[in-house]
Amino acid sequence: MEDFNKPSSVSDCFHIYSNGKKVITLFPEREDCIFMMNMLAVTSYYCNVRILVMQIMETHFHIIASGSVDGCYRFKGDLLMKISKYLNRDGRKAYSVAKFQISMDPINDVTELKNKFMYVYRNGLSAGFHYVPWHYEWGPGDIYFVNHAELEKAGTPLRALPNTEQRRIFHSNKLMPQDWRFNDEGMIMPHSYVDWRRIEKEFFSPKTFVAFLYQKKDIMVNLNTELARKQIHELSEREVKMLAKEYCINMFCHGLKEASIKERLEVAKRLWLERRTYSKSVIARATLLKHEVVNAILA
Repeated sequence: MEDFNKPSSVSDCFHIYSNGKKVITLFPEREDCIFMMNMLAVTSYYCNVRILVMQIMETHFHIIASGSVDGCYRFKGDLLMKISKYLNRDGRKAYSVAKFQISMDPINDVTELKNKFMYVYRNGLSAGFHYVPWHYEWGPGDIYFVNHAELEKAGTPLRALPNTEQRRIFHSNKLMPQDWRFNDEGMIMPHSYVDWRRIEKEFFSPKTFVAFLYQKKDIMVNLNTELARKQIHELSEREVKMLAKEYCINMFCHGLKEASIKERLEVAKRLWLERRTYSKSVIARATLLKHEVVNAILA
């Protein structure tokens, strides 16, 4: 299991992302992307999480965020709930909600942070964007190592809107920082809430930033492989938990939490006999049994 409490200068940083391969579409229209961008800003503020970089694609998204473990877990959960509600409201539940998932991985050191930052920052290119990453509209844009005094004047401050209008436009139950700014389409500008200061500190200079921007192909391939492997693992574990619950209800007419150890062992045996592609440790977690017990009974 990942150790989220490891001591390091980036122990507060996490890669939060969704699985686009199991989704028909999430954000196909311009208004969907604006909604998602605003939701990231509002939800990160609610959860006391700082966004370092993000990219919103039609079928998925990537975020590098910093904050406490609890705060980032809450941020991840709130995103899942809000996106699901948004799709349900628009009659698009069948598009993605049943299969839509969000993963969260810890970042272990500064080099990994820089590599994954650039992986996210460049993600639009992988989706076919034809211009440089800082011109991709549904990301942070051109806010790193620039004239921040100029960017701070762009757009309109939230305080220019009545409180009720702010809540309506930004789908927020409470007011955001009133010095945050929004553009003509009602989107909160990333410079207001993305932690560009942290990124400039981590990369130290524009020269280093540009050097990491031109990542080697093998780094990109390795990151793609790592994310795909983790998503497959999570899908498998979620699937076996659902099967375990279903088997227990069918076999004993109650759920796993109410089942005896003997009943849980019977469920574990059935899972093992029918689907040996699952590891014993996954079956143990799915059936709420100790790993050593499951390992002993499953030959």
